[in-house]
Amino acid sequence: MRQQSSLRSWMSPSSHLLSLVLCLVFVVLLAAACVPAPAATPGGDSAPAAPAATNTAPVAPTENAPAPTLAAGSAVTATTSGPSASAPKVSSLPSGVDADGNFYRGDPKATVKMVEYSDFQCPYCSSFARDTGPQVDAAYVATGKVLLVFRNFPLDIHPNAMPAAKAALCAGQQKPALFWAMHDWLFTNQNTWSSAQDAAAEFRKQAVAAGVDGTQYDKCVAAAETASHIQKDIADGAKQGVQGTPAFFVNDWFVNGAVPFQQFQLTIEKAVAGQHPAPTPTPLPAGANFYDPDPNRAGLTYDGSPSLGDGKAPLLLIAFEDLKCKDCGQFFKDVLPALRDKYVKDGQLRILFFYYPNEGPKAAVAAACASRQGKFWEFADALYAHQADWKDGDNAAMAKYAKDLGLDDGKFSQCLSDPSAQAQIDNALTFGQDQIGVPQVPAFLLIDLKQSKSQAAMVGPQQLPAFTDKLDQALSAAAQATAAPAAGATPAPTPPAAPAPTATK
Repeated sequence: MRQQSSLRSWMSPSSHLLSLVLCLVFVVLLAAACVPAPAATPGGDSAPAAPAATNTAPVAPTENAPAPTLAAGSAVTATTSGPSASAPKVSSLPSGVDADGNFYRGDPKATVKMVEYSDFQCPYCSSFARDTGPQVDAAYVATGKVLLVFRNFPLDIHPNAMPAAKAALCAGQQKPALFWAMHDWLFTNQNTWSSAQDAAAEFRKQAVAAGVDGTQYDKCVAAAETASHIQKDIADGAKQGVQGTPAFFVNDWFVNGAVPFQQFQLTIEKAVAGQHPAPTPTPLPAGANFYDPDPNRAGLTYDGSPSLGDGKAPLLLIAFEDLKCKDCGQFFKDVLPALRDKYVKDGQLRILFFYYPNEGPKAAVAAACASRQGKFWEFADALYAHQADWKDGDNAAMAKYAKDLGLDDGKFSQCLSDPSAQAQIDNALTFGQDQIGVPQVPAFLLIDLKQSKSQAAMVGPQQLPAFTDKLDQALSAAAQATAAPAAGATPAPTPPAAPAPTATK
């Protein structure tokens, strides 16, 4: 969770990065989620995005869609399958109530605690409960490795979510197993009650059928303490940065949305092994964004990404790259020199290299070490030019390239084992995966910093014309926006004899 918090701190858009970069989610995440209008938050910052963030603009809670897996140019398809045949039934798992009154299942002595924030009317929560949840139960909860704790986070966009939360909570007040029985029924039958006019009556009928005492249930549903308990869940989730459902905390690791079982598996295994997210970097200065040039480190941004060009350039091109990726090498060889000559040198464009290493994580660390000595671009050129000659993790090869560039051998070698260099790469990769949803490398995001909006997102290898077309369009749009009079302003009078101005290049 510290790792995610740090990334959100870097993203704290003094305030436009979140709206800019999240539109990258490669324009796919929103296609698979219900997104209500932003909620106004009077006075002060809003609840941060998960995990905790600072200075972010108010954002209403949303349903977290499953993270899409895309190939370039492919469409987003949400699929849901039934529970694994080998998964244990909820009723067969040990269950109970923790000291805070939250229902759990599994062994309370498990070394990993997985806290789920969920909404019974959220389709993606239902998808997790019916598909991925049973797989987690079978592999980790039933084996005693994970304690699963459920907390309510009903969204305002779901009118029956709060009554459903009360129904499950009040059933569980009589017996913990009854909470999980209602939990299972609510998600399994979500389509039948989500639009019901009197869903509460249906919930009561089911609770009684499951063995709940109707009189005690009615008192519980009407009690102020019940609503307060749910509101506390919501408040606690908001403090941790939850903005949508489902959201999970696996010890101090954060998992956002109804992601595939494999992603839970990777995260849970890290927690089982006692691993923790990378340490939190130094917070940004007030008003700064992670992609802004760091005045104390020439050629680097605040998050340590290599930056090429004038820090005041109106356009920013973020290139998500992997030094072992062949197509990424094509960008460096065929596209970057032309962009540098045409747009970077005259101050129109700044290019940011964002580490996104799936194939070459150790090479990324080496490149970060080269960047600390002011030689990133030369080092990256060397790695791409000799891509077939080195293997990831070959420090001797990395040291040779560094020596050829005149880098300090001792400092470079020491940096290769420096935890902060590895943490920088880990942070970048997690940011790209969890916060942006970069589907593959290379990928590119063009941002108009003057207008605070994204101009284009491109996935996969691109030829030079794809970039120049979008850059020229963005520069033309920026020029028109600059020339246009401010809203409500009266243009200065034009002398009658003066000819109409003509556009010049």
